[in-house]
Amino acid sequence: MRWSVIIAASLAILLVVALRWFWPSDRVQPPLVEIPDARFDYILSDFTARFTDPQGRIELLVSGPRLEHDSNVRIATMEQPRFEVRPETDHWTGRSDTGHFERDEDLLILQDNVVLTQPLDDGELTIESQALQHDRQARTISTTTSVEVHRPGTWLRAGGLMITLDKDLIELSNHVQVQSQTVPGRDPDGVDGADRR
Repeated sequence: MRWSVIIAASLAILLVVALRWFWPSDRVQPPLVEIPDARFDYILSDFTARFTDPQGRIELLVSGPRLEHDSNVRIATMEQPRFEVRPETDHWTGRSDTGHFERDEDLLILQDNVVLTQPLDDGELTIESQALQHDRQARTISTTTSVEVHRPGTWLRAGGLMITLDKDLIELSNHVQVQSQTVPGRDPDGVDGADRR
């Protein structure tokens, strides 16, 4: 008797499950959630962007009044960008009229009236060009356009430039011209005129 009751109960449960399976439901299936495309366009005003090295130290700061990102080409264009290349051992600051980030290549492209400066013990080194490129991966700043370099007592012009940041090395190329001036009050040995005896 007991087996017949167990079998009958099992069949009843199976029948209910089968009917429920095939019976139309009033409930609506929840819609599938789609993950949104992470790429998007945006515009920033008075922005500051910080880029860090693998150890978490800031190696590049970029700021400006406006940045506009185009997700299709993954390029962020900037108006009047200002930038700092760190650490302090190769600290450079600069500005330009326009610029853009090429995110896939990790490049900062600066264009139109680019001025790059580095403090020196005897003054300031200034580089002027119509275009400069900072490659974060290679740790270089370069241009293949005309460039002028000024430092106290020296003026240089060239058709190209390469700065290797980790070595603090500047290389000029293509028709390099140099003009050297004597700093007033200083003799060629570097002794101030007032201290000469």
